[in-house]
Amino acid sequence: MTHWQPYLPYNALNCRYNEIGTKGKNRNRFEEQLADSLRRAFADIGGMDFRFEHGRIFIVPKAPATVFSPEALEIVRSRAKAVAGLSSVSPGFLLEPDYAMLKAVIIEHFPTLYKAFMAQNPPQEPTYATRIRRVNKAFPMTATEMECDIADIILEAHPELKLDLKNANLLIEAEMRYHHAFVSFERVEGPGGLPSGSAGRVLALLSGGIDSPVACYQMMRRGCTVDFVTFNSEPYTPPAYLTKVVGIARKLNEYQKRGKLYAVNILDAQKAIRDKCRSKHRTVLYRRFMMRVASFLAKTFGHKALVTGDNLGQVASQTLENMGVISAAVPNMILRPLLTFEKLETMQIARNIGTYDLSIEEVPDSCTVFAPNDPTTAATLENVLEDEALLDIPALLDAAIAKTDIINPNTASQHRLEFSK
Repeated sequence: MTHWQPYLPYNALNCRYNEIGTKGKNRNRFEEQLADSLRRAFADIGGMDFRFEHGRIFIVPKAPATVFSPEALEIVRSRAKAVAGLSSVSPGFLLEPDYAMLKAVIIEHFPTLYKAFMAQNPPQEPTYATRIRRVNKAFPMTATEMECDIADIILEAHPELKLDLKNANLLIEAEMRYHHAFVSFERVEGPGGLPSGSAGRVLALLSGGIDSPVACYQMMRRGCTVDFVTFNSEPYTPPAYLTKVVGIARKLNEYQKRGKLYAVNILDAQKAIRDKCRSKHRTVLYRRFMMRVASFLAKTFGHKALVTGDNLGQVASQTLENMGVISAAVPNMILRPLLTFEKLETMQIARNIGTYDLSIEEVPDSCTVFAPNDPTTAATLENVLEDEALLDIPALLDAAIAKTDIINPNTASQHRLEFSK
């Protein structure tokens, strides 16, 4: 976070993307979707005009405003990380494509930047670099010539600066484009990936743990709009469980258009599995039943795939054998974006997106209700089907679907869903 950055009268935001640039004829559609996400994320900064140039989206204040306020810039810095598809954004100065003007802006504002940097406590080493990108190859000066010229001016005024082209603490970035030049002194990283909503709607099985929220976030970064389904076993699971999951869904919705949350009570099915089936298959049977409920919801509401937080080998239900048996319960595509992640990697992403502290709250969930002491790590479909033959699966599904609520994660309001037969 660039909290030490001083206020400068920036008149534009330079929004960069990476993967969208590979989209060929579909590129304009992805750019528009990213622009829509930027409008939502930065709505509180006031009126904005968007200018599309090759590889960039420039945002400028809408007249009569000519510069962004300090409050607007803080909104940009805090919310950029939530805009899927955005690689980075730089507040800066959008100018005429004139090198003398570009150099004058740097000379005018760099001393303010330097003073703010040196006032930090504890102080950091004053290292410096200039990076210029010359998009307009007809421009008479090369990027290297412009970089050297500006470096001579900066280092003459501040001889204590040390040049560091790789990891500079003070960075001047500029672009010389066909119709504009742009100068910036900071780069705020975004999540990258593809814009929210560009890849369709999916339904994620969301628990109160660490993994499934991160799986949801990973799908959002791939352009999916994610709805959520969670399972409870009330009264064996407390009301605090749903409160916890609602909080996680609310946090995740900061990264996308609002996703819906479905809450399903599966206690009847869990009791039947406990009473009639082999204990070692209990966890796999629970998961197969959850998949069937999720499949019904996906078919009803038009989701293209199911999403789980499964991680290969992490727990008994997530071996190759057991995941295969669980997947066989439904015809849906099941996406497992965390399949190969290390746990520490997942935990770090959870911290970065703000779900970690919510997930580690200790509240009993459905996975702990009637949990077996001897879960198998290598169930076979034949044996599991033998157990399921002892159950009235259609009746249990009807019972669970009849106890399905839809919850608004923003307000926590909920109501019972009614499905036509």
